[in-house]
Amino acid sequence: MNRKTAITVALAAVALVGAAALLSKSRDMTPERARGSAMLPGLEARAAEVGAVEVLRGNATVRLERGADGSWALAGNDGYPARGELVRAMLVSVAGLTVDDRMTAKRDRHGELGLAWPDAGGKARLVRFLSARPGESPVAEIVLGEERFAPDAVFARLPAEDQTWRTLGRVQVPSDALAWIDRSMVSLPVGETTKVAFDGITVALPPTGAEPTPDAPRPAWSAEVAGDERANWSEAQVESARLGLPSYLERLEFDGVRKARPDAAKDPKWTLEFETKSASVSVRGHEESDGVWFTMSALPRPGFAAPPAPKYDGDPHVPDWAKLDAAWQGWEFKLPQWKADTLRRMRAKPETAAEAGADADAPPG
Repeated sequence: MNRKTAITVALAAVALVGAAALLSKSRDMTPERARGSAMLPGLEARAAEVGAVEVLRGNATVRLERGADGSWALAGNDGYPARGELVRAMLVSVAGLTVDDRMTAKRDRHGELGLAWPDAGGKARLVRFLSARPGESPVAEIVLGEERFAPDAVFARLPAEDQTWRTLGRVQVPSDALAWIDRSMVSLPVGETTKVAFDGITVALPPTGAEPTPDAPRPAWSAEVAGDERANWSEAQVESARLGLPSYLERLEFDGVRKARPDAAKDPKWTLEFETKSASVSVRGHEESDGVWFTMSALPRPGFAAPPAPKYDGDPHVPDWAKLDAAWQGWEFKLPQWKADTLRRMRAKPETAAEAGADADAPPG
């Protein structure tokens, strides 16, 4: 090897070493963002400026709006209250995303990461934190794509940029409006309900001085049909009511909510009257093309004092009935399909004895 060739080889080696160093450095510092930097710097510090949040996915948009008192509501559900802690958790989780690695900047490959927007397929989520001041630009916007685990990560990009990133963190961004609200109407302990009246039948808990325990067998309830309604209840339906109505309020949720119409409580198709140890509760429902919608009210018994709130959300408990009644007023709720079907089976046209006996042996459906 002559001197000229040796110099060329040495220079090439130096160039390779330099390129390797640059490549290594580029994994820690991309041209636009440093690894470990916030994807949306300053978002959490500007949380007080956010007056509304929009989550867009596919053709659906969920819009949450902050009231003057700091509470949050769902604009698409007539302003029904949203769970403020979920909105705050979402903002904190998005603000906490940090850059981990640079991904593709080719627009035609965004779909591979769930970052194509607009995206009718619903893989991408566009999250917009809108200013409380009318006419001002959004506080922040981000497109969120597919998520990864171990470590927790999500692909992300800014709407105005083609560059995509893998960011570390786990986001809490539901795209279903119902996921932002507390859908639980009431969750009573076993034995709290003592009597239920429904469409001519009354089921009642026999008087007892013993307090029930969660693991105790459920006591036998009696069922009595009013004289003029006996032709409308088969033996199988009476038994269905005796077994199904006592536990109806032990867990009651809703699948939709809207402002109550002025005539919502008039001429209900179904009315259920519950007597509990602490209150009288009424459920009035009517059927529409999309299901059963109902209103609720509660009247605490004289002298009733609300017990402390449960330690965990969803735990069976005796609620503050007056507070709950106030929260229900002015709203209509959609009954879950299976709850509505329970009532439909009870009030279906009585069948012949043979048919009723066959149905009694069939699994519920």
